[in-house]
Order: sequence, then C-alpha cells, then structure tokens
Amino acid sequence: MKPRILIVDDDEAIKQQMFWTLCDDYDVVTANDLPSAVRRIKVYEPAISILDLQLPPETTSPEVGLRILEYIKGHLPKTKVLVMTGADADSVRDACFAQGADEFLNKPFDTELLIATMRRMAPPSLDLV
Repeated sequence: MKPRILIVDDDEAIKQQMFWTLCDDYDVVTANDLPSAVRRIKVYEPAISILDLQLPPETTSPEVGLRILEYIKGHLPKTKVLVMTGADADSVRDACFAQGADEFLNKPFDTELLIATMRRMAPPSLDLV
C-alpha cells in the first residue's frame, strides 16, 4: 500500500509537477486553499502533507499556510509536514518548526531533494525501497 500524501499549493504548475514526480510511489491528493485542504485532511488522513504557506486569500503572507499547519498537527499529530515555500525568511522557517513542521524546503525546489526528503519522511511501515 502506498503512503497517502496531500499537496497543498495554489500554483497549478507546481502542484502538477509534484504530483507527477511523486505519484508512482505515493497515493497523491491535492488541495489549493484552506477549505479544500481541511476537507481532504479530514477525509484522507494523509501520512505526509506538503504545504505551501502563501495561499489565497493572503498570497503575500504565510498566515493561511500556518493555519493549515496548525490544523494538521492539531488533528493528525502523527502526520509529517513538509513546508515548501518561497517565503524563506528565518522568522517564517522558525514559525513553521514552532508549529510542528517536520521539514522545510525553499521554492524553487530540486526534484531529487524533494524525493529524498519524502523518502526520509515516509512512515517506516510503508518505507519505499
């Protein structure tokens, strides 16, 4: 059984690139804003979430992404969260780790680094070979 992951990003091109990069090894579900992310978290209970921070309606602020991170960690504390964003200020990174993020990558991202990070985060019982 493939680990289920949730990709939350409002940029369709990035979301599709991540989907096609990861879909062979993971059961991938996507969302593009707070309401769709919350619905998918409740229904699919992902093992790993990849989360952009700058989401509608506050695309210039990490506020919405941090709210989703707080929701994930509050409702599914065992779910791993990879924050992947262009908002790379140290204060944003620190806020993500303070709210429970497991990993942090900057955009634009390197595909090989994304794959390696995902393999490291995958649940041990579903470890990819």
